[in-house]
Amino acid sequence: MSTTAPRTALLFLSFGGPNKADEVVPFLENVTRGRGIPRERLEHVGEHYFTLGGRSPINEQNLKIIENLEQELRARDLDLPVYFGNRNWEPYVEDTLLTIARDGIEHVYVFATSAWGGYSGCGQYQEDIRRALTAVTNAGEQAPTIERLPQFHSHPAFIASFAAAVDAARTSLGDKGTDAELIFTAHSVPNVADATAGPHSFGGNLYSQQVLDAARLVQQASSFANQPGSFADHGWTGRLARHEPVGGRGDGPAHTGIDAGVDCGVGTPLDVETTWQSRSGSPHVPWLEPDICDHIEARAAAGNTRGIVLCPIGFITDHIEVMWDLDTEAQEAADNAGIPFVRVATPGLTPEFAAMIVDLFEECRQPGNALLNTDSTSTVSRLESSQIVRSASGIRTEAQQAAADLVAQLGTVPDFGHTLNGRPCAPGCCGTDKALFD
Repeated sequence: MSTTAPRTALLFLSFGGPNKADEVVPFLENVTRGRGIPRERLEHVGEHYFTLGGRSPINEQNLKIIENLEQELRARDLDLPVYFGNRNWEPYVEDTLLTIARDGIEHVYVFATSAWGGYSGCGQYQEDIRRALTAVTNAGEQAPTIERLPQFHSHPAFIASFAAAVDAARTSLGDKGTDAELIFTAHSVPNVADATAGPHSFGGNLYSQQVLDAARLVQQASSFANQPGSFADHGWTGRLARHEPVGGRGDGPAHTGIDAGVDCGVGTPLDVETTWQSRSGSPHVPWLEPDICDHIEARAAAGNTRGIVLCPIGFITDHIEVMWDLDTEAQEAADNAGIPFVRVATPGLTPEFAAMIVDLFEECRQPGNALLNTDSTSTVSRLESSQIVRSASGIRTEAQQAAADLVAQLGTVPDFGHTLNGRPCAPGCCGTDKALFD
């Protein structure tokens, strides 16, 4: 078996979740640390976990992805050990990185289980890396160099997998799928957090613009191509275009990272019906809207009872926000309105998703993409490097190649996040401390 690099490893970095009922509140205390939220409130929030048995499915799902990863690495004859670490629950990333250091690993590639930019999707994972490096140093060990793999919102494998799942979901509706409409949903964030998402050079709102970009690409790669939902104007992009206070860029959804050369805006065949979910915190703080359940109820109130194919574009696996907010609450909203409803499967547990992670690793270790020293502030932007038209493995399915062609044609938002040792992509990126670059 060949060796990829001397003493090199992959760290699979995720959010974490409780494994049993008595871990739910301590887990939520970790998640909300520093916010002063009373225990009674956390117990109320934890009801979603308790209703589902007091156990988050995320850890088992992550272990399945790691199993698939190890199988893919063996298939490519790559000798790359895979480690698992979490932010909010065992195994904690600090403990995992200490184990990695004691195992003599010198260079660690990190895959974070978020496709997105923004503080929650990217900045906090960079903080996790910096905190873990400090823990290793404080323990008297030699810390390895940490190289974060880039975001992947427009990776062809990600787009193709979601598009195939959209078509499978539509087919499951039978005759009711003929005139069904596609709606996208992702985790909402406070408007102010989205406004500061991404490097300053991008102009803000990187998170919501990546979600919009990915949704458009999945729609165009599926049987819904050029068929935006008839209620799209009442979704996020339509309300944004009317300058309603729903968050996002003030210049409208057609103006994202770069010019696609075609009109991607509201009312065009490339429009998408995009919503948000899972907001929390004070009701007085504005978050990205509309909420998916409110949106379903508004459709019904307007007399729109077409079937709904709901794509959870913001999630890679079926964890608590999918199982509760969509499979329970959104399903109930659709049932109450008499609307045929099906939720699209997430792609994370598929072999193709594991292959995508290995592709990201192989791309980053190529000489042209390597970050060679700890002072580098370089980032990898897929749109700026070959328009995502090559797979590191040299093998791509027909659907993935079609998705790659769509990305090259329509993709308007870059991927960032490829940095060393937890440094932000740029000074002040995603609201991070500029002093990190001093």
